[in-house]
Amino acid sequence: MPDNERTYPDNSDIHARKAEGRRQRAKLSFAEKLVAVDELRARVEPIVRAREARKLTKPQSG
Repeated sequence: MPDNERTYPDNSDIHARKAEGRRQRAKLSFAEKLVAVDELRARVEPIVRAREARKLTKPQSG
């Protein structure tokens, strides 16, 4: 590659969507934000359980 300048894909649409999502979440009431946190916890809970189960079955080193 004679040219040391790299070209990167245009991510401006991704950044615009993220910014819009931040604006929408900022408009939510505190109660709505708490509901969103509870929903996220419910979605993550199976992953947390699996991680804890894996820790219990993993042999302890040291």
